[in-house]
Amino acid sequence: MSPSKSKPLKTEPDPKVAAPQEPYVEKVDRRSAMAWVGVVGAVLAGGAGVVVYGEYREGRPKAKGYGTDPKLAKPEKAPWPRIMTAAQLQAAALFADYILPASGSAPAATALGIPDFLNEWVSAPYPDQMKDRAILLDGLEGLRISSQRRWGVDFAAASAGQRQALLQALAAAKPKTTAHTFFRRMRALVVGAYYTTPQGFKDIGYIGNVPRTSDPGPSEEVKAHLERAFQKLGL
Repeated sequence: MSPSKSKPLKTEPDPKVAAPQEPYVEKVDRRSAMAWVGVVGAVLAGGAGVVVYGEYREGRPKAKGYGTDPKLAKPEKAPWPRIMTAAQLQAAALFADYILPASGSAPAATALGIPDFLNEWVSAPYPDQMKDRAILLDGLEGLRISSQRRWGVDFAAASAGQRQALLQALAAAKPKTTAHTFFRRMRALVVGAYYTTPQGFKDIGYIGNVPRTSDPGPSEEVKAHLERAFQKLGL
């Protein structure tokens, strides 16, 4: 079903981007986050991932997938750790709200726990997620390093204007550069995760998966159209 309206994505910096009142705190439990990864992975890739084992870089936690018969009833028994550092999680939160800030009745990305989804995404040891891991973690780390070099503070601690300058540079990066790849992939994941939530469905006007209490049948306009079609066919 096509949405009745669409929410424009940010490709230019918003001068109103500001630091959150409090540091981002995890909102989504492991079971829900892992299921979320599966849903968004299917939406973005058109299929499911394949279990693999390994790690793209030494020094980061190694983990195995949960196989073909996952048992996720106990989220505390998650088969892999979340690997974002605290600084990377805060940077991801600010980036997510830059892409999809609160607007009207639609909540900001952080209000829906999008940073937890991103953390779960880069932590999962499956092909699509492992392919993105270096892109996203290195990009978030790059924001921290750039902010430290230019202003002497981490990205999350920088002023709104300072962060804005870094985000603007990413948004304007030339195609096929590392910065461009990072920005586009982060944006795709933030948007993909946001619009698989009930709040995201509501924001774009999607009304599927809602039970109907009655069936009013086709409208008068539809009936008239069908009648004209039948007449042309001699029916």
